[in-house]
Amino acid sequence: MPAVRRAARAGLCLALGCLLSAPSVAQEPSRKGSVAAKASVEKVLVDAYVLGAQGGALRGLTPSDFQLRVGGEEVPVEEVEFVPAGRSEMPQGAPAAAEEPGIPEFPEGRLIVLFFQADFGHYRTKGHMRMANEMVAFLDRLLPTDRVAVLSYDSHLKLRLDFTNDRAAIHRALFDTLRIGGAPDPPPPSPFPSLAAHFDVEAARAAANVERGLFVTAKALREIPGAKVMLFLGWGLHVNGVPADWVWHARAVNTLQEARVNVFTLDISDADWHTLEGPLMVLADLTGGTYAKTHIFSTQALELAFRAIEGRYVIVFARPERPPGRHAIDLRLRTKKGRVLARPFYDDP
Repeated sequence: MPAVRRAARAGLCLALGCLLSAPSVAQEPSRKGSVAAKASVEKVLVDAYVLGAQGGALRGLTPSDFQLRVGGEEVPVEEVEFVPAGRSEMPQGAPAAAEEPGIPEFPEGRLIVLFFQADFGHYRTKGHMRMANEMVAFLDRLLPTDRVAVLSYDSHLKLRLDFTNDRAAIHRALFDTLRIGGAPDPPPPSPFPSLAAHFDVEAARAAANVERGLFVTAKALREIPGAKVMLFLGWGLHVNGVPADWVWHARAVNTLQEARVNVFTLDISDADWHTLEGPLMVLADLTGGTYAKTHIFSTQALELAFRAIEGRYVIVFARPERPPGRHAIDLRLRTKKGRVLARPFYDDP
């Protein structure tokens, strides 16, 4: 990432933090037997996707392979845990001490959220339909342990499908997202992990902009332990061009980082450039994802996204002595070649 864009990204994430009077704290509740158990008041946890030359996960990295700066000052990385796509964040062989018998502390495998931004306009509907069809082809890429949830936003937010590995149900939900208008009842909650169990139906129906829809989604995801990945298939943010868009954007970003969600934005607009693409890039940057256009090389855009989420690193470092507020972080590789995708900030209470 060019230095100018990196500096702009850090400045913007700090500005978004200032929009809210009470910044949230990004840390995972204590989990036995996992690196995540290290995240406490004294520690900061960051989920990072590290991509190699071919775009897939770069494996075998240790704390010494990472360079971390907080506000320009280097801070040592204490621990890292690589979590491949096919298993839980709980290390293999570790006892799963659950609060309820039979319920694991972490979901097995990946939790993938497909968030479609629908529209009444023909040229955006065309892009939406194209990506729904492309996504069907990628269902074969899912692992048996993957769980997928599907949401759509047009005039308000709709939960189309709770987390499931049922390929036929996912296929149907992809094309349900093309149905504009109406207020269908959300699906019944699935067994753990369940998005529907924490989904605020009234808040979803009251979501007057897509940023607020993202916020409602993030609040529900926050109740599910472990990291998640979201594929945001849409055409733009800050559509109304009013201050409320920025406020809800800030709240959504804060809650997405609490929920440990990395967002990969896939721009479905049929245009080489448009005025609403900037906020889509910002959303990806602030949550540790990527941005890609889909109007020409849609299959390649999805391929790169699926390659990126083959595995992730859970990174822990000691919280530096700094005043309360939002602090910019810069995580990169020290000597090896690769691209690090991680949120560029953390919050001090």
